[in-house]
Amino acid sequence: MLKLLKYLKGYRAAAIAAPLFKIIEAIIELIIPLIVAYMIDHAIADENITLVIGLGALMAGLSCVGLGFSLSCQYLASKAAVGLGCNIRKALYSHLHKLNLGDADRMGTGALVNRLSTDVTQAQQGFAMFLRLMLRAPVIAAGGAIMSIIVAPSLWYIGVSAGVAAFIVLLVVMNAGVSRFSAMQKRLDDISRFTGETIRGERVIRAFAGEKRSKDKFDKALDSHCRAAVAASALSCLLTPAATVIINAAVVVLLWLGGGMVNDGTLSSGDLIALVNYLNQIMLALITTATLMVLISKAISSAARINAVFDLAEDQSGDGAIPDPDAPLVELKDASYSFGGEENAVGGLNITLRRGETLGVIGTTGSGKSTLAGLLVRFYRATEGSVRIAGNNILDYTDEQLRSLVTLAPQKPLLFSGTVRENLAMSGCNDPEKMQDKLNIARAWEFISDKEGLDTPVTQKGNNFSGGEKQRLSLARALLRDAPVLVLDDAASALDYVTEAEVMQSVRRTCRDKAVINISQRAGTIRRADKILVLDGGRVMGYGTHQQLLENCELYRMLSGKTETAGGQA
Repeated sequence: MLKLLKYLKGYRAAAIAAPLFKIIEAIIELIIPLIVAYMIDHAIADENITLVIGLGALMAGLSCVGLGFSLSCQYLASKAAVGLGCNIRKALYSHLHKLNLGDADRMGTGALVNRLSTDVTQAQQGFAMFLRLMLRAPVIAAGGAIMSIIVAPSLWYIGVSAGVAAFIVLLVVMNAGVSRFSAMQKRLDDISRFTGETIRGERVIRAFAGEKRSKDKFDKALDSHCRAAVAASALSCLLTPAATVIINAAVVVLLWLGGGMVNDGTLSSGDLIALVNYLNQIMLALITTATLMVLISKAISSAARINAVFDLAEDQSGDGAIPDPDAPLVELKDASYSFGGEENAVGGLNITLRRGETLGVIGTTGSGKSTLAGLLVRFYRATEGSVRIAGNNILDYTDEQLRSLVTLAPQKPLLFSGTVRENLAMSGCNDPEKMQDKLNIARAWEFISDKEGLDTPVTQKGNNFSGGEKQRLSLARALLRDAPVLVLDDAASALDYVTEAEVMQSVRRTCRDKAVINISQRAGTIRRADKILVLDGGRVMGYGTHQQLLENCELYRMLSGKTETAGGQA
């Protein structure tokens, strides 16, 4: 939790003032039993009504002052906690955009969403309760013990022993609670992940009549979370009863011993009442601490999960480089990438691509085609060899420079809720005429114009468009970026052969002065490329023109034959 305190920037004054105000309120609370004792021993014993009224008014005034400090503490603590939560969310959201995609994939979308939402909320609530009560409770407990010693030195050990015993119980339970709440949050991650998968795959589930299996799997995950939650809550439920038993036992002992001392005249009635009040204050402080420990345990667990995301290394951009107009636009030298295993996902890549040239990439499923695309746009960093864009290592460019040099049209396009215009504007171009021109090139204007044109609504993930329509809109967005290197990662896989041929012909005509990397599973799509790269299992199986590969690469002949047969049947 301490690591997250650096995000208190702008709210440190409130975070410092809140517990100070609460400490002042606690000191006032410790003074009142002394006034009560004096009232009993002097005002009431002497039947001095004026003194009784005066002392009563003094206690009422002190209570009002204490209330003012308490309300101020509540306000400042809430302000500081909400500010901390906002700053953490901003930093976490920004950090997510800079994460290495491999690390993000390994952690999972559900876990990242939970850390940004649930975990930040729990850390925020725990911090607010810490400011309000965590410092007040020790002041009350320690102050009550000190005042007990002052009022009755011979009975000091009763309150101190009870407080120490209760505190040990709290520490033991809290230590066990952190691990249990961590297990509970992990189960919640599983539920979020499964729920996301179910929502995305609802059509598949229904197509295979898998509703019951899906429900049973969800029930199993929910039961696991419930068991973890019950285990954590059951442990925390021991805190209040344990503290109550310890303190009440101390009160009984105090009344037993103190009553005898009152009879002997060695202790006044007022002092005995004050001792009971101080023990009750200690008891309430410890019970409050017991309740607080539950939230603190959750907060510590959530803070550890948040820090686990912050500990993931950011995908650092370079300091900047000047593109060389005479150098090849794309140059890979023995480039390889591994997701962490012993084998490379793709390896031994040696590619040179100049302005106006086209590279086709084809291969079996899982051959490393999309990994190659990730290397070219720096989603992944080569574990061996180098990737150079416009004469410089791709790692030397800033993010802004690289995005102006290389743009990607992915196989699985993502459209954001809003309008077509807003989605296209993500390219950095807001010119309606250029938008329409690129939509025409991608053969997307034909279905957009039948609706509301650029102002056509886009629902979440673009679900109001078909897969082929989303790919064409995504392609138009990539073309609007007007980068010298265009990477098409199977960007037309959802189109029929006729539409794909029309789109690719328009793209070739538009991108004559660019370097185009066209990744596809259809040989017919890339056969006109200047060079074709054939991948299988991450290895280069062939590199050359269409005719050369037909003569020298058995895998390409097989892929080409199957594709052309499928195309003929289509």
